[in-house]
Amino acid sequence: MNTMRIFLSRLVTHPLALTVLLVALFFGASYLRGATLQILSFALVSILFTQSINVLTGMAGQISLGHAAFFGIGSYGSAILAQALGLNLFLTIPVAAIVSSLIAYLLSYPAGRVKEVYLAMMTLGFGQIFLEVAREWTDLTGGVMGLSGVPSAGLGTLIILGYKFSTIDYFRVLLLITACSMLFIRNFSQSRLGRSLFVMHYSELAAGSVGIARRQTKQLAYALSGLLAGISGGFYAHLVGYLGPESFAISRSIEVLVVAIVGGLWSSAGQVISAVFFTFLPEQLQLFADYQFIVYGLILTFTLILFKQGIGGLLFLPPRFIRQAWLVAATQPQRSDAPTNEPAFLKIQAKPAGIEVQAITMRFGGLVALNAVSLNIQAGQITALIGPNGSGKSTLVNVIAGVFPPTAGQVLLEGLDVTARSDVAMAKMGVVRTFQDPRLVPHFTVRENMMLGAHVKMQYSWLEAGLSMPRVRAQEAKALQQCNEILQLLDIEAVAEQAVESLPYGYRRMTELGRALLAQPKIILLDEPAAGLSDLEMARLAEILVKLKRLGITVLLIEHHMDFLMGLVDEVVVLDSGSIIFKGDMLGMRQDPAVIAAYLGDDEAQHA
Repeated sequence: MNTMRIFLSRLVTHPLALTVLLVALFFGASYLRGATLQILSFALVSILFTQSINVLTGMAGQISLGHAAFFGIGSYGSAILAQALGLNLFLTIPVAAIVSSLIAYLLSYPAGRVKEVYLAMMTLGFGQIFLEVAREWTDLTGGVMGLSGVPSAGLGTLIILGYKFSTIDYFRVLLLITACSMLFIRNFSQSRLGRSLFVMHYSELAAGSVGIARRQTKQLAYALSGLLAGISGGFYAHLVGYLGPESFAISRSIEVLVVAIVGGLWSSAGQVISAVFFTFLPEQLQLFADYQFIVYGLILTFTLILFKQGIGGLLFLPPRFIRQAWLVAATQPQRSDAPTNEPAFLKIQAKPAGIEVQAITMRFGGLVALNAVSLNIQAGQITALIGPNGSGKSTLVNVIAGVFPPTAGQVLLEGLDVTARSDVAMAKMGVVRTFQDPRLVPHFTVRENMMLGAHVKMQYSWLEAGLSMPRVRAQEAKALQQCNEILQLLDIEAVAEQAVESLPYGYRRMTELGRALLAQPKIILLDEPAAGLSDLEMARLAEILVKLKRLGITVLLIEHHMDFLMGLVDEVVVLDSGSIIFKGDMLGMRQDPAVIAAYLGDDEAQHA
């Protein structure tokens, strides 16, 4: 079975095989019956529409139950422009698609404030609003009577620059547009922007920790999804020649979700198969039209129970989100076992950065998590933050990293007041963190997860990404080279191409650390980095932290393993009930009566 998946995956990604298929469909259209061409054209429209859901739901994790509205905006927009102004579809469809994209962009503002069921309900409401507008705005849309007379190839009324488009011509244009759109989405998904959508799907905190802006990323997903839905809707309008409001009801939104899920979210090849299947299926269910959606529901249930990754997961290998050609082209560093082997790009060129907190207070309602905490984290040193559970350690790190704005007090980075700056802004300024539990994209490989850290160091746009422009290739290759150096530093090269969900906990810890390092931090905040590691892995982690110190990176870590900290840290800070009770070296900490009473206990003190 796995051999077949490998073969099929190579086949559907091989440029020559895809070119042969495209050419065969393009020229073979002349030998197909009109009815068959019509159904194939509907299948292509469905593929385009499904890709819009793939971007928004599959990649960004934003549930949409009103996506038919964007499809409808593209349909009505192109049809109305064609009828009112006499413009051809090469003008009307782009304009309508841009309008759909802009409305989707505007919708992203309220959508970005809600999640899960509330997001689903909000998008459902948007879809219903569009449906009511289409029904009631009779002068523009024709109301419940519909909009007839739309220039259509099937009806022989589609004329462009004096040339009457036949069904064959229309199919060929639609085929090329669909192929180009899928190529664009593939390129986009294998870029820094495509990968950023996935991390937003699984952990917005992780996204912010490496400088990925949450709001802008969601807006991009909505806008691109709306654009694709608008394009598909425009082609649908000129395919059918008549538009009625019921064509854009919630049933169409549900249908496209079913197609995407059955095909397999993230798998474009699986979704193509699913779209073709669900386009031809209604033709076989004419006698059971009243039960069509029951059949759809049964197929969806069957898919989710037996193969959760859909047709794509069953037939193909998981898609990858780094271009293999760029990975090969990236300069491979020479393996070295020397203890001083350190990535040169991480070295702090100017003096190391320090960070200071002054009288930080953090309240959550009536709970005081931090009480006027003042701390100077020395530049270029390793500082440990310890204390009993609930003492405020993670809260202090969250305040420093910009996750929480403090109730009172100041945070100074190299003398600059950065109080209440967001985690995204702090990451861009060089303050990067990891989490108590690794927050990774499960189906990403180790390398793909680590490449998320290079997001802010690459500056190309979404359009450049989709078109695979030279700047994209150059920046991705540079980041991949740096990723190779980090993999070598962490000694996890052997598992670089494995999905993190299949790896032991220790590798996940190292992957998250690698992601943080690829962001090129000046200050790195580690939340219990040794938790769950074996003795050998902890020894390796200690070596890595020493190397980071030599490179000039300031390290603040929360930790409970006293043996791990001994001989590693320059200073230890002990928190208890939101207040600092000790600052100094490890030996002094183990002998301090307040620390013994609050945290270590008599047994640990005697062991010291």
